[in-house]
Amino acid sequence: MKNNFRKWTDVYKFTLQQIFKKKGFKMVTVLVALGIIATAVILNIISAEPEEEFEPSSIEKVYVLDESGLIETDYSSYLQTIDDLRFKHINFESVSNLSRQQAIEKYTENSENSLLVIVSANDEGFEMEGILLKGSSVSEKNADSLLMVMTDAFNINKVMQAGLNQDKLAMVMTPIVTLYSEVGEDTNFVAMMLKAVAPMLFSLLLYFMLLIHGLTISREVSTEKTSKLVETLITRVHPYALITGKVLAVSSAAVIQVLVWFLALIAGLFGGNAIAGSIYPEYENSVIAIIQMLRESLSETAFSIPALILAFIIFCVGFLFYCFLAGLSGSMVSKAEDAASVQGMFQMPIIVSWLTCYLAVIREKDNIIEVARYIPFTAPFSAPIDLILGRMGLINGLISAIILILFSIVVIVLSAKIYKGLILYSGQKVNLKTIINALKS
Repeated sequence: MKNNFRKWTDVYKFTLQQIFKKKGFKMVTVLVALGIIATAVILNIISAEPEEEFEPSSIEKVYVLDESGLIETDYSSYLQTIDDLRFKHINFESVSNLSRQQAIEKYTENSENSLLVIVSANDEGFEMEGILLKGSSVSEKNADSLLMVMTDAFNINKVMQAGLNQDKLAMVMTPIVTLYSEVGEDTNFVAMMLKAVAPMLFSLLLYFMLLIHGLTISREVSTEKTSKLVETLITRVHPYALITGKVLAVSSAAVIQVLVWFLALIAGLFGGNAIAGSIYPEYENSVIAIIQMLRESLSETAFSIPALILAFIIFCVGFLFYCFLAGLSGSMVSKAEDAASVQGMFQMPIIVSWLTCYLAVIREKDNIIEVARYIPFTAPFSAPIDLILGRMGLINGLISAIILILFSIVVIVLSAKIYKGLILYSGQKVNLKTIINALKS
């Protein structure tokens, strides 16, 4: 067996060099990496920009006609107690001693930078109406903003007239926040969102990677196998070494591409933080703060170095596992026109495994997720991200990795045997009996 795989490194190096020489591969890798860096830097700068202070409202005076029947609200005092700086300069004048028409006439005579507000009662409750003179220097947007604040002040005044003291009033006006959680579950919103979204995004990324690169492997293996070139190749390189080197080369290229993009993301995040810090000196490093917060909210092993290394190993081995399945499907092709039908055998496990993990996360089927971590077909979609988020222990992750490695070795040997056994069946119809005979021989 050792001699059979002897020259796989030569095939590996040659195939990897050919992939790296392709302009399309280099262009996609570089452009996507630059796009990731630029996006991360821009988002950091945008997030670092301090919030703009609200400019004072153009309204300088408000005439208030209160026909509600309640004790008039002291809007000036209320505005001084809140943090909104837009309206603190406004002067409020009560015109409740006037009729509606007289109040409108008085406002019309002094409409520059002013507003008339009429508070009235009706069958449904109370109504606050803002009146602006046509062509007034006060915009409707500014008037609406002020009316919202005045409504809050009026509601507080209304509750106070029910006979509540300051403490009870504070309790009444405190909003109610409802949360649902099981015993022992973290209620941190960011952590909960990350637990729900991250597994879906990761499985979706791996799904598309496997479809793109897996089909490439299947197509190249089947094309080479059905061409006359293979007869020359097997006189110098054993079929075991041929398929192993080729599959490993394509898999390595895909992993290297993703690794470059990941490093670009890290560079963009930390580079963006450095740039944002130079522009806005008071800006704090959001990346480190978020990771620290997540570690505190999720688990001690979340985002730890051992968890990241083990997750990367499982990701690589799982990706390799599916790539050899792609090579296995390509090995069964004897005629070029049969390639599409045989490739479906490789696509089906990917689709089923991805949907299983994806839907299990959406529907919160924890029992399915726990089992999926140890099944070779589903482990690559669930185990890596669960390790990173701390939802899976390092010991359990190690067990999942060992299971995946053992099954990957089985698939490597199986695909090599089938490739060798069927290599001279070019143009002939391959069925289950032919494959079994090839394995026996």
